[in-house]
Formats: sequence, C-alpha cells, structure tokens
Amino acid sequence: MDRVKKIIIISDGTGQTAKRLLDAVLAQYTEQQDRFAVENTYSEVRTKKRVDDIIKDINSDYLVIYSIVSEDLGNYLRAFLEEQRILHLNVLEPMLQTMWKFLGVHPVYKPGLLQVIDDRYYKKVDAIGYTAEHDDGRGHRLNEADLILVGPSRTCKTPISMYSTCNLGLKVANIPIVPHPTMRDQLLERLAGIDPKIIYGLVMQPEALMKVRQERAELLSGSESGLRHLKGYQDLQEIREELRFCRLLYDEQGWTSLDVTGRAIEEVSLDIARRLKAVQNHRGHS
Repeated sequence: MDRVKKIIIISDGTGQTAKRLLDAVLAQYTEQQDRFAVENTYSEVRTKKRVDDIIKDINSDYLVIYSIVSEDLGNYLRAFLEEQRILHLNVLEPMLQTMWKFLGVHPVYKPGLLQVIDDRYYKKVDAIGYTAEHDDGRGHRLNEADLILVGPSRTCKTPISMYSTCNLGLKVANIPIVPHPTMRDQLLERLAGIDPKIIYGLVMQPEALMKVRQERAELLSGSESGLRHLKGYQDLQEIREELRFCRLLYDEQGWTSLDVTGRAIEEVSLDIARRLKAVQNHRGHS
C-alpha cells in the first residue's frame, strides 16, 4: 500500500473556509480514507515569517490547500510551492478572479473579514440564548445584560426583548413588577449594582393595558369562574394604581420610563438602542 499522503491547510483567517471546501471534496473519497490525512491547519497566517516557519518542514509529499487574500503573501507562498514542486491550491483565487471579471472591481484583499462576520453571528446567538434565559424574571446573570426591561404584566417586555436581541444583538433581561413592598425590595436587591442607565421601565395608558389584559384573561381563564379569579388583573382602577406604583419606582431609581402604548415593537426597540448608544458615546467623550 502507498504511504499516507499528507494535506495541510494554511489560512490568513480561521481556516474554516478552506476546511469546509476540502471536506466537501474528501467526502467523495470515503473509500480511500486510509490513503490521506489532513495533518494540520495553520490559521492567522499573515506574515512571511509565519509562512517560513510553516513551509520549512514540508516537501513534495504534501498537498497544500490555502486561503490567503493578500496578493503579496499569496504570491510569496505560491513561489515557494512552485519552486519545490509541491502540489497546491489557493481556494479563494478562482472565485475572486471570477468576481473581479464579473463586477469589474478588485476585491479589498483584507484578511479575516469572514471571521468578523462569524464572530458577529456567534455573538448574536449568545445574546439570544441569554435573553431567552432571562425572560420574565428568570436568570441570575443580570450583570451581563446590555439592557434590562422592567414593568407590569402585558407591557410588551418579552417581545421588545426578543426583537432587540434578534435584530440588534443585545443581551436583554426583563423582569415583571408586582406592586407590593416585599416584591419591590426583592427587585431592587436583584438590581443592586446595575447601571441605572441600562434599566428601562415600561408603562402603558391604563385603558390600553386593561384591554390587553382582558384579552389575555380570556385566554387564560377557560371559564367564567376563571375570569372572576382574574378580575383584579384587568380592573381599571387597580391597573391605574399599579402604573402609579411603577412610575414612582422609576423616578426614585432614576430609570428611564417609556410609554409603549400604540407603538410598534421595532420602534420601541430602536428607540431604546439609540438611547443606549447615546449614553455610551457620551461616556466615551467624557
């Protein structure tokens, strides 16, 4: 049997692009798997010295798959490989050349751009997981939040949280407020040490909130007796008292109060994001 043929990957990014393409090709050689091996993947290769350190130990027994955007560095590596008669392929070159011919515009030749996109993607996935974990008062890592929403029941805390995380990448926690001194103290204890500038208190006009709660109560009750148990939940006078309790709390704690009555979820989310960014910019200049 022939000796095992060795393959290495060299990339100026993570190497995942070249690896995925290579995996797609090697899948067509499943019956020959004992004849080759991907020996190593070298990532973040962006200098000639780094190239030299890698290629000093390879010879014509190797296949070199590389994805290097820099023309200068790519030419440097290719010159060595051709001189040593080492089989090689720059997996990005055919697509870049084709796009150049198609668009009539040279690429920016900046390494690591796909990694930046991947990093943003994984950051957003992490934010979504955080927000789901910290919905409706759950979760214990409030110090990691980018935004904390508080407010009485049915003031759109969860929808605003999910829109903000899925579309804006924010880690959002939302906590319901129950108008009771003990519950108030427990809430303030949980939020102790949190920057009040990232805490937003939501309110609605009493009549609008009553209508939303009536619709919710009908779904939850299932019967006339069930509706009677939820009478206080949808009582206009109690709702007014609940909102008064919340507004006083927001003022006392220095939390931003937002009336979400009749406002679209995306509008409120973008409004909050702009306010958070303005605060960050102000701090950066002070």
